[in-house]
Amino acid sequence: MKFNSVKTLSVLTSLATLINADCQLSGDGNYYCSSTDAIVYSNVGISGSYNDVTSMDETSCACSSQPIQFSGNLAPLDEELSVHFRGPLNLKQFGVYYPNQGTALKKRDGDMANENCAETVSKKKHRHKRDVAVEYVEVTATVYVNEAGETVTATAPATNTATGASTVAANNNNNNEVSAAQTSTQNNNINNNANNDGTSQKRDATTSLTAASPSSSLTSSNSYSNGDWTRMTYFTPGSATNCTFMNHQGGTAGSGTWSGCFGNSISYAASNGVDGAGSAFALDDVTLKSGQEYMIFSGTECSGPNGDCGYYREGIPAYHGFGGSSKIFVFEFEMPTDNDGSGYNQDMPAIWLLNAKIPRTLQYGNAACSCWETGCGEMDLFEILSAGSDKLISHVHDGQGGGTQDYFVRPVGNTLKAAVIFNGDDKSIHIVQVNDDFSGSLSQATVNSWLNTPGSAAALP
Repeated sequence: MKFNSVKTLSVLTSLATLINADCQLSGDGNYYCSSTDAIVYSNVGISGSYNDVTSMDETSCACSSQPIQFSGNLAPLDEELSVHFRGPLNLKQFGVYYPNQGTALKKRDGDMANENCAETVSKKKHRHKRDVAVEYVEVTATVYVNEAGETVTATAPATNTATGASTVAANNNNNNEVSAAQTSTQNNNINNNANNDGTSQKRDATTSLTAASPSSSLTSSNSYSNGDWTRMTYFTPGSATNCTFMNHQGGTAGSGTWSGCFGNSISYAASNGVDGAGSAFALDDVTLKSGQEYMIFSGTECSGPNGDCGYYREGIPAYHGFGGSSKIFVFEFEMPTDNDGSGYNQDMPAIWLLNAKIPRTLQYGNAACSCWETGCGEMDLFEILSAGSDKLISHVHDGQGGGTQDYFVRPVGNTLKAAVIFNGDDKSIHIVQVNDDFSGSLSQATVNSWLNTPGSAAALP
């Protein structure tokens, strides 16, 4: 990684801060400070541009792009995001909440603790191109849903589709029910799709949903009325509402494509998360092995190349990500140890967010074929930086740069529940370890308690 003189000074200053703080250099070459229950990124959002891919030529193996401007609170992370997972990992719950019309996030009270580690710079760089790395960034976006679960001032398609290995409504324990406002139809279509290993999997139900996750083209004002948040996306093993599981098996099992130029595209993921599939499935209760990955998009399909999702690779299943500067992602997951082998990213699990344009063109490969290199946005939520580590680090990657070396304790033999709150009102993103249930709606009081959880500051320049 090349540093200019300003960046080099920043690195030296950060290292001096680490040395003076209660931080330790570990054997893997990374600094770690203190365990924490929350990490708060402040001053998120910049004005700038990145190179938006406009074509991928299978003849010349070249990609073309043009600059696209962005600005605002949390920008460019207010654009649509896809959610990515790498093993060893078992995902127990995932959800996305949007504020009802009238919900306003409050500014957090007071300063966060552990300011000493607020502005550290990692020694590694990564774009999750199946290598480890780190850097920092910040984000923005705004979108709302009304009490009936309908998007407000939506310009994106209004119909979302999710499919699962069991009906969504059947999973009614632990507040996993789906509201009637979200579910419009259920079709008992049963398909058998063959996996690469010859086994079969059953698709029991298709649930058509209205008012799914708003896209980045959604707009809203700051006039609010009531304070609840509506869960618009939800997953538990075997059940998926307004979310689409994908991986990098394009061209192997009925979806996506492969070429000698760009390799495997994204594809629908089979219920084991590893194989490809010809249609969308809810993930089963599975544990990814080291190096295995899948991703989650919303249930809303893109309208077509160069449409509401912009350009994307021809022949892929293309879905919207999760846009907006006011939204909450929730997770419950386990990251067990995996000592079976020494492959790539062995025993280095991670959960991160990408600008959804990146996997729709090329996540791994020619840098000119995605907008990552030019700063369209990545945020690492929970990442192990070296094999066997128990310290989960967070970083932001874009034109700002920033982060903290404080860490969450890796959940081995137990699960970690966390909320990631995008608060465009005060330009902050909160990653918070929580104990609350992820029911169909959240009260503003609950969200405010998360916002005010003491933790580690990660101020961005």
